[in-house]
Amino acid sequence: MSLDRSEVPREEVVDARFPAPASFERLGRWLSANAISESNVLAATRLSGGAIQENWRLEMSDGKSLVLRTDSDAAIPTSCTRIEEYRRYRLAFQHGARVARPYGICEDLGIIGKPFFILQFVSGITAGHQLVKDSGFVTDRMALAFELGELIGDIHRTPAEEVTAVLGKPPRSAVTATIDHLRSQLDMLPEANPALDLCLRELELRLGREKDVVYAHGDYRTGNYMVENGKVSAILDWEFSGWGHPLEDLGWFTAPCWRFGRTENGAGGVGPLQSFLDGYFRSTNRKVEPPDLIVWQALAQVKWAVIALHQENRHVSGAQRSLELALSGRLVAGLTLEAMNLLEMR
Repeated sequence: MSLDRSEVPREEVVDARFPAPASFERLGRWLSANAISESNVLAATRLSGGAIQENWRLEMSDGKSLVLRTDSDAAIPTSCTRIEEYRRYRLAFQHGARVARPYGICEDLGIIGKPFFILQFVSGITAGHQLVKDSGFVTDRMALAFELGELIGDIHRTPAEEVTAVLGKPPRSAVTATIDHLRSQLDMLPEANPALDLCLRELELRLGREKDVVYAHGDYRTGNYMVENGKVSAILDWEFSGWGHPLEDLGWFTAPCWRFGRTENGAGGVGPLQSFLDGYFRSTNRKVEPPDLIVWQALAQVKWAVIALHQENRHVSGAQRSLELALSGRLVAGLTLEAMNLLEMR
């Protein structure tokens, strides 16, 4: 059984309000003081997506735009802070990852009431249901899949000493750290989920001896990169980045839950799996075969199920009322079944 992420509807953002609408003048002064822009902020428009964090397009008086990224009303515990995320954006940018240029971070709550950072505005489309189905956006699917493999490989080649300077020393086993973290997140929820506990135990037995560790994006999937004229213009959302096993990123990108219904296209629904793996080989000289990813795809299904449960709990607890968050919980049974099916294949 495969599961289409697009089953969860996107909420309209037309009526969304900037965290502090009266703060445009303060924000403009901060942008000027930090040599980001000398222009005034005219308007802020909430960008689509961002169930966990908020992204706002700032329209400036000089006709240009910037992006302000800040916390949503409630966060989930698997996400890093905006300060931590900014440092990771900057690390990726400095080492050639295709990301929007990070301009600066603000921890002063007197500006908009929350920490935030500013990014370059990059054009492109992120909507997975359009990228996987509309040839007007993706004219050459093999080429896009190959490029996406190269780009994640480039991230994985970030020098370890530079990553250590930002993140600290790597864990002895990145995948064991992931499994332990997911187990702790399950334990935080008000209700037990024995099926996911069983999956995590099986994953622990199969992957617990894996020691590879790289700088990983942590949420590299269709929906978290932008495409302009058939090519990737920027990789987005680094809030889950950190030390990780390289195949965890690859398994997440290729998992059935992130193909948006195009199960035949193993590379995130947008193209052939082999093209994606060929691009990764071009970048890293590491040969990965499709069967190598099956267990890692099962881990991806479990990881998304745990995140979905926390998103549902944000709504149920009253921390953030949202139809999208409420419906996330409906995905969990299908995600768990798919994880079990994948585990039975190896």
